[in-house]
Amino acid sequence: MNEPVNPQADGHAMAGANAVENTESELGAIDRAKGPVAAAEYLPLLQSQYGNESAGQKVIPAAFQFLNNSMGGWRTGLHLLAGEPGSGKSSFALLNAAVAAQAGFPVLYMSFDVQAEFLVLKMLCQQAGLNSRDMLDGTLNEGVLSAAIAAQEETFSRIEVIEADPELPNESAVEMARQLIAESERDRALVIIDYLQIWAAGSRQFTEFRHEIAKLMTAMRHLALDLDSPLLAISSQNRMHQGEALLQSLEGTSDLEYSADSITFLVNVERPASQGSYTNPDDLITKSRSLSVNLRKNRFGETGSRMVKFLPATGAFDEETVRRPYPR
Repeated sequence: MNEPVNPQADGHAMAGANAVENTESELGAIDRAKGPVAAAEYLPLLQSQYGNESAGQKVIPAAFQFLNNSMGGWRTGLHLLAGEPGSGKSSFALLNAAVAAQAGFPVLYMSFDVQAEFLVLKMLCQQAGLNSRDMLDGTLNEGVLSAAIAAQEETFSRIEVIEADPELPNESAVEMARQLIAESERDRALVIIDYLQIWAAGSRQFTEFRHEIAKLMTAMRHLALDLDSPLLAISSQNRMHQGEALLQSLEGTSDLEYSADSITFLVNVERPASQGSYTNPDDLITKSRSLSVNLRKNRFGETGSRMVKFLPATGAFDEETVRRPYPR
């Protein structure tokens, strides 16, 4: 992926940067005022942000209609995605990155775990319906691959994938996202963190890891609010409650539960019943399986669950009505 570009490079970038700064100054004039602020002083800001036809164009859509109906898309704030290993968290994040980019929004995908090349490969397979193993083995038809790359080039040009160092300062992440916004025609971006526990471990300032998590949560929340953008962070689960849609399963500290604006869990509902019955281990990779998308916290609306199908071979999801398998 290309390195972030200095927003001073051209007039268009400068205009975008000024737009972001103006938005911040308008918000800051209220937030930083001395003494109590009357609620009425916020009304002109609400009118300018939500009282016109362009308000809907500021919403970054989520990949599943269930989440769009429940939250109204990815709203400004901190959103957590949790699940056990292999539940499809990165695939979910990549799908949301592509959907946001298709809607014209810039995306900053910060990976602290997986190489950027592999993530882009997974996203290409996901969007084009290609088998990732065929890609990795070099057995995919060259013409098919070329056509898929050509079809996704415009969308992928809006997605910046960074192999981030765990010691990366939060200020650097803000600057990268700000530059992407300045270079785009939108006033916000979708920022994805993959994943937060690795980033938190990068700078050990405290004896207890939970304090590192709490510090990073505060920084990520400030990042989202400073940019007036949604931040989607992948989180691991503790071993005691892995594979369960429980708020106490989030690994690190209870600050995760209280600081986030939304918390979604991916649960492989077929795992207990089906994995032992597969005669071929490859079936775990090639066969689609049912996942439960569980919205357990939502400051923007109702919570709830939705069953989807997940195909690990391509990383694709199918949001359709899926019957939960009976226990065996």
